[in-house]
Amino acid sequence: MPEGYIIVQVYIADQAIPLANANVIVSKPTESGEEVVRIMKTDRSGKTAIIAVPTSPAANSQTPDGGERFFKYNIRVDYPGYRTVENVNVPVFDGQTSIQPVGMIPLAEGQEKGKTVTVIEEEPFENE
Repeated sequence: MPEGYIIVQVYIADQAIPLANANVIVSKPTESGEEVVRIMKTDRSGKTAIIAVPTSPAANSQTPDGGERFFKYNIRVDYPGYRTVENVNVPVFDGQTSIQPVGMIPLAEGQEKGKTVTVIEEEPFENE
């Protein structure tokens, strides 16, 4: 099966400071819910290791009725003192590396948990 790749890059302070040791979960939506693909932590530069994931063949992009052009993945990032951030429907293409930036939002002082911030990714544009 063809593979694409994901790197998650986690920041605080409007992407000024990388966040080390953030918990990252990559999952694939399925008909019965979600299947966890990988659980890991960010390094001191705020990045995960490169994650290889199954995706659609690049040839599917060559014709209008070629089938799925990419697979979608969900990325969830947790870190103590910050809201959980979920990026939903992150597209991954055959042979390509998707770098997913995630900006963490601090909790209010004294707050232990906050609402999850969900970011719905847009469909990639078609070439015109």
